[in-house]
Amino acid sequence: MGSWRVWLLTLTLALWAGASSHAACTGKPTNPADLGQCSAAATNGDAVAALLLGDAMADIAGRLYDPVAALSWWDQAASGGSAVALRRLFDAHWYGRGIARDPDKARQYVDRAAAEGAPWARLLRALLLEADHPGDAADAYNALAADGNCLAQLRLAHGHDRGGWLEKNHAQALYWALVAAANARVPGRAEGHPMFESRFHYGDCATESYFFKAEMAKSMAADLKSKVETSAAAWRPGRLPDRQGPVEVAAALGVAPAGQGAAATGAAKMPPWQPLAASLRRSPGRAQVGAEDVFATVGRAVHVVVAARNEDDVKANRVRYGSAVAMDERTLVTNCHVIDEMPVIWLRKGNLAVKATPAGGDGDTDRCLLSVSPGRLSAVPGVRAWEDLKVGETVYSIGSPKGLEATLGQGLVSGLRTIKGVRYVQTSAPISAGSSGGGLFDSAGNLVGITTFHLRDAEGLNFAIAIEEYFR
Repeated sequence: MGSWRVWLLTLTLALWAGASSHAACTGKPTNPADLGQCSAAATNGDAVAALLLGDAMADIAGRLYDPVAALSWWDQAASGGSAVALRRLFDAHWYGRGIARDPDKARQYVDRAAAEGAPWARLLRALLLEADHPGDAADAYNALAADGNCLAQLRLAHGHDRGGWLEKNHAQALYWALVAAANARVPGRAEGHPMFESRFHYGDCATESYFFKAEMAKSMAADLKSKVETSAAAWRPGRLPDRQGPVEVAAALGVAPAGQGAAATGAAKMPPWQPLAASLRRSPGRAQVGAEDVFATVGRAVHVVVAARNEDDVKANRVRYGSAVAMDERTLVTNCHVIDEMPVIWLRKGNLAVKATPAGGDGDTDRCLLSVSPGRLSAVPGVRAWEDLKVGETVYSIGSPKGLEATLGQGLVSGLRTIKGVRYVQTSAPISAGSSGGGLFDSAGNLVGITTFHLRDAEGLNFAIAIEEYFR
């Protein structure tokens, strides 16, 4: 132990021993006197003091940094009824902050916080149940939606729009989008969590519900749309809706039709994340060329992804479109939101179609891999580092918006961002529905990112996950 730690511990114990049983702890301790007061208060059962001690010792930039001790204090605070401490404990174990990552331990804390009614924990618990127990997830989202949580309402809207773990029912989807739009204006009803936000990129409820309900209403008969709007306007906290309109596709086997029930489906689980092999990090080319040459060089490496619940949906064109980029003759990178909940995946290039299978995924960061039989794909020629990019340089997006194969867009690098530990390239090159999972290339044809999302309420704010993220 360093000399300053010995000195600090000695002084703390002395202060602790002589401190009044009524010692106050009003802020995160930053000096020995504060530390002694907070230690005394926490020892006497003050959950706020224990939380503040944990926060101080979790601060990697502070002199008190001791992540193991932080966990102990947070655990004490949680035992004293602190919901914030339970969230700290979940985050520490889930993300491995200062300690080894332990998802099972993290789940215990989120279950505990959910049982105590914390909205963020109830939302995460529903998210974590989706893969293995979709019926339970639907129950959890419905309960939150009934309480007025607009994020849960949006998740139900998207679930009914896509189908799979919920029945595909556009009227039901519109209903929940309308209810979410109304609840977006009610403060305090949408406590979220970065893990949920990074998975679905909903942003704020008002913006997402505005665009989603407008899209749903376009293809709906006027009389049905009117009925759904009337039903949504009558929603009050504590209420779940009757089924709205006709069911287009039943829920997956084992999930109750209205999204209630606890049985699991037989859908295959996404294989665990495995970083790309270092050998695929090909050295970048430096000779800059025009848009035509970039497209001719790398366009063949970008494929249309057609994802569906089953082959019948493929034949009926009830599919989700996206894109994927080939890294070698059999491995592609894409976004998880392109293929999640969809067991049937085809790659299309011209008149050729190839069956693909998930090869690994990390839903939290939206990174997924696909594989095909060897010898089928043409790979990108080079990969360029995020740190090497310059704001203002020209980049090109290649994807499949609305399933339109090999669509080229041009723009600039608008910024280099790190969001929740993930590196992104912000660009003005267009990214729209179906472009997710496509490639962002520099003017020498090097792959720099995987086009992932755009902000609907702003012009030209598009983001691509830096390709280097797929190597870690």
